[in-house]
Amino acid sequence: MSTTREVRGGIDIIGVLDKMTVCGDTEALNNRAADRQYRQNLVDASRLLADRAFSDHEESAVRQAHAVLAKLYDWYFSLPSLEQANSSLESMLDDVREVFENAMIDDLVTRSDQDSLSTVPDDPQAFLPWYRQFISRHSASDHPFYRDFLENRATIPDVRFYLAQETVLDPRFDDILALLIRGTTGPEKMELVSNLWDELGNGTDADIHTSVFSETLDALGVTPAFIADNIILEATVCGNLSAALALSKRHYYRAIGYFGVTEYLTPRRFRSFVIGAKRLGIDKSAYRYHDMHIQVDARHGPSWFKNIVAPAVAREPGCAYDVALGTQLRLDTSTSYLNALQKTLDVDR
Repeated sequence: MSTTREVRGGIDIIGVLDKMTVCGDTEALNNRAADRQYRQNLVDASRLLADRAFSDHEESAVRQAHAVLAKLYDWYFSLPSLEQANSSLESMLDDVREVFENAMIDDLVTRSDQDSLSTVPDDPQAFLPWYRQFISRHSASDHPFYRDFLENRATIPDVRFYLAQETVLDPRFDDILALLIRGTTGPEKMELVSNLWDELGNGTDADIHTSVFSETLDALGVTPAFIADNIILEATVCGNLSAALALSKRHYYRAIGYFGVTEYLTPRRFRSFVIGAKRLGIDKSAYRYHDMHIQVDARHGPSWFKNIVAPAVAREPGCAYDVALGTQLRLDTSTSYLNALQKTLDVDR
């Protein structure tokens, strides 16, 4: 465990989290959680780093802040040890997470295209037609990384590099759906459950999507070490934002926009991946995951709009802006990620 002096200095938040998240001493964790000064020092150090990252936009601080969030989300999406389950560790991690999460989202919202959101209709009948147009006009809806690079020019090393980036979201998507289901009713719950059941292979172990994705990584030698060595910042941003929107119920309406457009764009993106994989002669085991989603998400994308987004706007017309904002955040961060990915791979040629 870190000392109070180390925390107050704000020198190494990652180091502090490393020690806290592997600590198996329930009493030590609870003592830390009960130490108000320690927790305040931890929050103060977090705010210093978050300000440097998301207000001052210092490059090194941005990378550190996203590393902190990635570390936190690894913990939140994992089972705790028995000692941690009986401790107040989560309350301390919540303190840190809130600081970085709020700063990250506020920064992304500030940098989003507010003009494109100025015409969001709150009329349920008008919303979906506007919404589809809103998505189709964005550059992310038909990005050349998929349509051109993956289909026509990518090499097998490029594909491996790309798959490493995709690990920030795909292995967690079933858990994300489970989180979104909380409190929903009617067609919203049924659509989310249907989506989750497909992610779980419709009850067939061999077809559970996270397992099939792991097979894809194994087939191309995308190991945890390879991922750690090659992950780019823009991919980490996408993964962190996905986790942030899913974990907090206050972001529910943004989340259904964010993940709805993710589902909607998946079939065309994964079709490009399969075309490129076949061109390269890659074994089918390396693209079975993508092949499955072309069919599944061709249904889930439109159904998500009809059964989740539309009922939400009909029930709470004021949520239309948040749904559109969540969609905008997904489209913007996806574009930044794909631009950076293609630039990185083109430079390496």
